[in-house]
Amino acid sequence: MDEALLQYLWKYKLFALKEYLTTDRQNIDIVDVGIENKNSGPDFENVKIKIGDTLWVGAVEIHLKSSDWLKHGHTSDKIYDNVILHVVYENDITIKDSRGRNVPTFEVKNLIDKSFIDKYKYYLNSSQTIVCNQSLSSIERLQVMAWLERLLVERLEKRTNTIELQLQINAAHKEEVFYHILAKAFGFKTNAQPMQLLAQSIPMSVLAKHRDNLVQIEAILFGQAGFLDEHYEDTYPKMLQKEYEFLKRKFNLKPLCDISMWKFARMYPTGFPTIRIAQFANLVYKSKSLLSKVLEIQNIHQLIALFSVEASTYWDTHYRFDVLSMAKRKKILGEQSIYSLIINIILPFMFASSYWEDNLELRTKVFDFYAQIPIENNAIVRRFKSLSPQLNSAMHSQALIELYQNYCLEKRCLQCNFGIQLLKG
Repeated sequence: MDEALLQYLWKYKLFALKEYLTTDRQNIDIVDVGIENKNSGPDFENVKIKIGDTLWVGAVEIHLKSSDWLKHGHTSDKIYDNVILHVVYENDITIKDSRGRNVPTFEVKNLIDKSFIDKYKYYLNSSQTIVCNQSLSSIERLQVMAWLERLLVERLEKRTNTIELQLQINAAHKEEVFYHILAKAFGFKTNAQPMQLLAQSIPMSVLAKHRDNLVQIEAILFGQAGFLDEHYEDTYPKMLQKEYEFLKRKFNLKPLCDISMWKFARMYPTGFPTIRIAQFANLVYKSKSLLSKVLEIQNIHQLIALFSVEASTYWDTHYRFDVLSMAKRKKILGEQSIYSLIINIILPFMFASSYWEDNLELRTKVFDFYAQIPIENNAIVRRFKSLSPQLNSAMHSQALIELYQNYCLEKRCLQCNFGIQLLKG
């Protein structure tokens, strides 16, 4: 038994259906269990209960033993003077508040179904990560979808907080932060950090001055990334070097570092950092005021088209400078890569903007776009096999990632709507 379980039992009134009595034998009628308090102070606030013939409105504090009231120093803390009922698993002492008043106590040791406790212990102590996986198919579809939608909101709210923190740290314009975050995403997992550092080394205003010249944008990006410090034979990298030397002096740019920070090993050539930088350069080139353009987009097809960027023609026959590839091929950002950018960067930024602007229409659009993107195929989504028949979009896969990372791994079954439903059953 632990306090978290007792709080859960109180919140959902899951005590056995017997007459409820205080320890001094007065009848208890729970009118309203109140609101769970996540901050300091009593566990539940705005509680309404009837003790005997008197209706009380106040707080409820929950402990394993009533003597925990003393251990936690509540007797001398006036914030607990509004406690109208002390709910305990075991009553081992009479307690008083700071005014010397006896606090009514409700002992629940004999009001809890043993099978419920056994199921809870099994969930908590199981070595399985998703202990309820085989039972999820028994939950009604409406309840499944409602909880997944809430999980997606939780995930987006966390990302909004992260974006706001970056705005505060950098004291930057939203377009600038969006540019930094997007650049990092273009590095995907392997080169995310150097791509972010690359973007941070180039003020957005510098790129804006040359937005109508793709060669100059590539020269700035490849130069800052350290790729133009080598000796090359091909005409194109030589041209970029010449442009970069001029632009570096003009804007007093300081190269990020040498090319050793960029990783090429164990990846498909289409994911090489040279290709990603060239594709990012194309996005900068064709997209003036990119964030504003993203926020104005009306359908998912327009959004996909905006990020369907390709590297310049030199890269049709190259994956690295001076290294001719065997076959000619356009280096277009792939569909799955575009979906990844939209799911993880674009839509979270749109969601954050909907809060900043108090724009319900934009927020609704975010959920609509998630619902139109195919479900992600990753290790976490594949773990929830019993839910598979009901899932079909990125809205669901992002919710499952949130569920797995912040509920299943932490064994937060009592805070999970799936866990609540199954424990009740």
